[in-house]
Amino acid sequence: MIDRTNPIPMYLQVKNELEKMIKSGELKPGDRIYSESELCEKYNVSRITAKKSLDELVQDGCVYRIQGRGSFVQGPKIDHKLSNFYSFTEEVKARGMIAQSIILNTEIVVPDQEVIENLNLESNEKVYFIRRLRMANDAIIALDNSYIPCSICEHLTKEDLTNHSLYEMLNMQGVVPDKAVESFLAVGLNEEEANLLGEKVGTASLKVCRKTYCKNRLIEYNYRFYKGNQYCYTVELNVK
Repeated sequence: MIDRTNPIPMYLQVKNELEKMIKSGELKPGDRIYSESELCEKYNVSRITAKKSLDELVQDGCVYRIQGRGSFVQGPKIDHKLSNFYSFTEEVKARGMIAQSIILNTEIVVPDQEVIENLNLESNEKVYFIRRLRMANDAIIALDNSYIPCSICEHLTKEDLTNHSLYEMLNMQGVVPDKAVESFLAVGLNEEEANLLGEKVGTASLKVCRKTYCKNRLIEYNYRFYKGNQYCYTVELNVK
């Protein structure tokens, strides 16, 4: 409740009330939070106070905004330490969260030059193209694009990937990833990427490009766009 006799500023009291609702689970990841006008009515505060409360929650990473739609409760943030081979599914499960994927594309395509070069393919080879929204506890974390040479895998269907992770499917067909090389860069999301991630066009994203190997053979080219406020990479550096 808001106490007007309390020396704590009104905007902080409103912010604290909203934080309690988020921590208690009354407001869940992905839920739309009160708008400025709704906060004004609910707590009988000014528009300036309501806006400052929401701004503070955004700065703290508890809430994110989508232009034209409102403010929403932020999902879990994943802090990944770069040391060993990992999969998104295993990474999320290891943190006690539920890993989910929305499969957007599963098809055989003729690869473009970027994919041909990154997989060392012949010009006439085809690949499986798999696009997924990666999620943790119902919150969208990343837009994921994978290219797998058809020559190494007999079949990869939407049904397969609904019931198993991509690497599980490869393992079942005798293709066991044993090494990956990743590179990282900051990029602005284009219109399609932004719409799928629920962000504004041009929003900064962490793009992670991966080449995956099995016995020194390239078996996957993958690139993911992570929502910058929900994924963090940590690198441990040792002095020789």
